[in-house]
Amino acid sequence: MTPASAASVIAAIDIIKSEPDRINRLWENTNYALARFLEMGFEVGPSESPIIPIYVRDNIKTFAFSTGCFEAGVFINPVVSPAVPSEESLIRFSLMATHTIEQIDRAIDRMYEVAVKLGILGNQEEEAVETGHLTPVQ
Repeated sequence: MTPASAASVIAAIDIIKSEPDRINRLWENTNYALARFLEMGFEVGPSESPIIPIYVRDNIKTFAFSTGCFEAGVFINPVVSPAVPSEESLIRFSLMATHTIEQIDRAIDRMYEVAVKLGILGNQEEEAVETGHLTPVQ
């Protein structure tokens, strides 16, 4: 490890020790996002970290979802074969303590819109429009 990398690690550990509220905020954000994803109908995988796996279960749709979200201003990481079997493809939604609830809501709302359009959540477009989660394109 380079001296600069070692210094960065030491500084990060010092911050974690001196500011435990950052860890609490990170878990609050994670739990909030997890609840929102479940409420919106996403298939969420198990995780013990602030990286939330969301199953798409199709390589092509996973790439399309990742691209659509990026175009909507949300960066997510696709995980596809050969890293996982195609039927287990997913995206990884990563959180930080510095994210605000408004930022999390905006990201999840945009992800929902893309997922509905791609049929990732099933045929929910009409229901999404009716409940106000998706504005129909005129």
